[in-house]
Amino acid sequence: MADPGESTKATRARQRVAGAVKQAAGAITDNQDLRAEGELQQETADAAKEAKRADEFAAQKREEAEARAAEEELRVERERLAAEDATAAREERAERDRRAEQQQAAQDTAARRQATEQVTQAREQELRRDEVDAARERAAAEARARDEEVRAEQARRDARAIENVEES
Repeated sequence: MADPGESTKATRARQRVAGAVKQAAGAITDNQDLRAEGELQQETADAAKEAKRADEFAAQKREEAEARAAEEELRVERERLAAEDATAAREERAERDRRAEQQQAAQDTAARRQATEQVTQAREQELRRDEVDAARERAAAEARARDEEVRAEQARRDARAIENVEES
């Protein structure tokens, strides 16, 4: 008798045929044991066939489950990569924004510095004009004062001359 664990088609067919022969021989000879052994051998072949089908079905289901698991892993990996890409894009935008803000701050600072320098220069020019005006006014005042001193001296001389004429 062949090993019932064997599951090749040829082996199962041989077992089935051998079982049918034993069953027929047992029926002809009225040997119930031989007939039962034949039925058992046929049932064993059928069971091996069913076991083979069950194994194939289980293997197919296992492959399908593995394929679904692989698809799920791919989906999760795609989502992870998409999340990484989104994070990288956000970080890149944030860095661009930060650089733009720094650049704007630098431009604002430069503009304020330039405006401050212009105001300072304008004030310095105004101070120089005021100094020049003050120097002119002082020179004019000194010239008037000299003119007044000259007139006063002239008036003193005239007064002495008049006094001298009156005394004489």
